[in-house]
Amino acid sequence: MRNGLSALVLGALIVFLASPTYSQTPVAATETDPAKSGWAEAEWSLAAGYRTDQLNWSIAGNLEGNSPTVLSELSWSDIRILQLKLANRTVIKDRLYVRGHLDYGTVLSGSNRDSDYAGDNQTREFSRSLNGVDGNHVWDGSVGIGPRFSFLESALVICPMLGYAVSEQDFNIVDGYQAFSAPPGTTPLGPIAGLNSRYQTRWEGFWLGVDLLFSIPLEQGPFPAMQMVLSGEFHRFDYDATATWNLRQDFSQPTSFTHQASGSGLAAGATILLALDPHWGVNFGMNLKKMSADAGVDRVYYTDGTTRSTRLNEVRWRAFTIEAGVSYQF
Repeated sequence: MRNGLSALVLGALIVFLASPTYSQTPVAATETDPAKSGWAEAEWSLAAGYRTDQLNWSIAGNLEGNSPTVLSELSWSDIRILQLKLANRTVIKDRLYVRGHLDYGTVLSGSNRDSDYAGDNQTREFSRSLNGVDGNHVWDGSVGIGPRFSFLESALVICPMLGYAVSEQDFNIVDGYQAFSAPPGTTPLGPIAGLNSRYQTRWEGFWLGVDLLFSIPLEQGPFPAMQMVLSGEFHRFDYDATATWNLRQDFSQPTSFTHQASGSGLAAGATILLALDPHWGVNFGMNLKKMSADAGVDRVYYTDGTTRSTRLNEVRWRAFTIEAGVSYQF
């Protein structure tokens, strides 16, 4: 049912982004509220961004969360991503505010650490590998809708919203190096030949948020008007992940194990839009996400057809993006 709902929401987002708008007048072109000039007023923007991700998860030795409390922990850090984002903001009848975006990013580089422990609380480490990340992708889609309240002749606009979002990450693990093993000699230290594993995530759920828009006319300089948009969102989501551990001969391929959990998080953004003329403008922004999934289930699939489940302790994800682009108002 969740996949069907996400398909419906993303389909609605695509239809929305492709839909026509009518009789729009940009903020820079009029001293009055632009949304009052017609049925709807819309702004499109296309931005390129630089994004960094961090992802961390750990599992316990059993479903009760012990034997040991942390059996294995993996972290991806300094994941560098080039991203392209298409976004739209539309005001309908001066009362309804809709915001949506789609973005896609290519992973350039990063690092991964994989540690295994025999004792509780990450003690008695018996294996540690330090690995590289040099490919695959991420993407995000989000749409929100809510009432629009304007103050001070629309110099200040407040828009509380309900939305739905989907995010996916596809990270690889390559260029492996076994840095530690215990007892010594259990696993040869040095490069790990043939390592090419993958971990694919999906974060999906509803969010509550608010947008604050501040419009400032500029009497001097090359820009006739400036607008600042501040956004904040509280997310509740379901988390799913699928892993391919290519060097584990006892694990099934391509689905070696899966993760399922639920959790919550925050997203915040700030964007400055500078009008060049009544239609075109440039924008600069930054966005931050911090998501945390609570305890869930790690399920391993073996080549002999059996499965084993243990506790997924937690999953933490942080993403930060800076971006710049152009916008067009109808």
